[in-house]
Amino acid sequence: MKKATLLISALLMTLSAMAQMPSKEKEKVDTLCQTKFTAVYQYTINTTDEKGEAVTDSARLALQVGDGIWKTWAYERYLIQVERDEELGWDKSYFMKNEALMHIATTTVGYPEGKTIILESIPPLRYEVTEDTEKPTWTIVEGSDSVCGYQCQKANGEFRGKTWNVLYTEDIPTVAGPWKLQGLPGLIAFATDEEGIHTFRLIALYQESVPITYSSGSITEKFNTESLHFEKIFVPYGKSSYEQMLKHKNNVFGNRQYLTDPQFYMTGPKQIVVTYGKDENYNFIGGLFVPAKGHKYQPLELK
Repeated sequence: MKKATLLISALLMTLSAMAQMPSKEKEKVDTLCQTKFTAVYQYTINTTDEKGEAVTDSARLALQVGDGIWKTWAYERYLIQVERDEELGWDKSYFMKNEALMHIATTTVGYPEGKTIILESIPPLRYEVTEDTEKPTWTIVEGSDSVCGYQCQKANGEFRGKTWNVLYTEDIPTVAGPWKLQGLPGLIAFATDEEGIHTFRLIALYQESVPITYSSGSITEKFNTESLHFEKIFVPYGKSSYEQMLKHKNNVFGNRQYLTDPQFYMTGPKQIVVTYGKDENYNFIGGLFVPAKGHKYQPLELK
């Protein structure tokens, strides 16, 4: 009987997660332009767990590059967008757990022109941050190396409180790079901060023309107590400035309580938290995964 109960609970959790999977039907999606190519990166963070032991978190990112616009987001979300989600396997929600643990945002550079839009998640809420596009200050240095079969030149630069050591390839003519790193005469194929905490490494390149999209909110279902039916409604993402979000993330993820209780801040009468299901490592709250135990927050930007 106990095994049957556990099986039913696991099934309900899986169905809940699948119901919340990103899809074109669940987002308000606008097409900004078509890609010239898509670069895939392995993104790693060297950090520590709640016991202070060293861990390396890893996830794949897709960098879609178009004319004057490029977008970095979870590779699996890209697969869903281009209708190749069969590559995700049976557990179509696991990548959302990586996003939660590593605090991965969606970053679109060049839309609107001269601006960068970032979609951030601080469960159970999602935010849209618009900022002026800022380029790192680069210095070309002696030395070369090969990344993913491309010959690369070395450079280093300063960006928002961090020093970055990078490799870029002029074989792929673009000023784009992963996340907000950009401005060199070729694709940034490798980038690591001076402390060796954050690393982006190119692992694949697709020559393709597919849409680069933008979402200002999501479509969700709300129960109408009069008709006794669920109705689809559009929920826009909350607005925030770069400065506000930097402070908010540091206050939440950088709090010492976050490591052992990542839900510590979800209290008070104004906070609405809906738990759809959970496993031993994650809770599923408001359509977003929240780890049961956190890893030490390693911000990409310090100022």
